[in-house]
Amino acid sequence: MNGADQHKERILERLKTVLESSGKSSRAFSKSIGLKPTSFHKVLTGTAGLTIPLANSIELNHGFRSEWLLSGNGKMKVNKHNHLSPLERCLLEVSLSSIQKWHLLEILIIEKINKRISDQFWGTFRDDPNLQSGEDSRTTLYNNLEQITKVFRELREEEKACLKNQDLIGQKIFTQLAQALLLATFYGEEWESIKNNCEEYHALETDGSLKDFEKLLAYINELLSKIDP
Repeated sequence: MNGADQHKERILERLKTVLESSGKSSRAFSKSIGLKPTSFHKVLTGTAGLTIPLANSIELNHGFRSEWLLSGNGKMKVNKHNHLSPLERCLLEVSLSSIQKWHLLEILIIEKINKRISDQFWGTFRDDPNLQSGEDSRTTLYNNLEQITKVFRELREEEKACLKNQDLIGQKIFTQLAQALLLATFYGEEWESIKNNCEEYHALETDGSLKDFEKLLAYINELLSKIDP
């Protein structure tokens, strides 16, 4: 066994330590860190590597330091959520454990964009108290937001149609498209620097849906550029 294999084996041993300490089944543990059971099984068996975002998620949800998981250095554990307020911890744990987390994420992301429109309107109004001009601008921006919302609504409709027709492969593709687009919409310009660590993005590469994703993302970014000029 070479050095790289030994390093990989030690990471797996530490990961199994965390799993055993949690008292959860492999399936329950994977859900607690926002990962699909099949994907976590690949990590646990060494088929896929333990990524930095996944190690961070384990630290956040189970208190085992990501640095220790990945390298074995430093202390094993940290105080769980020691940097979060009680409200932030509550929101995080409830949302990650919910089977509706992607639906909730969509609502919150759209709401955040909506707030940017509102802030922009009132900021402009303070500089130029021409109410009609501000209202016209805000209406245009809300129309752009509606077009973004429409993209996700149509993806849900396609997913439901596939489910009705028992097209499980098609359903999976539209689900993954929506999930990756939500993350890309939220991160904006930062997306390019983090997408390679994103499981949802790599799923699109596997299923050959990357072209559809890039096309939809370009459309969303064009609409967002008008909201955040």
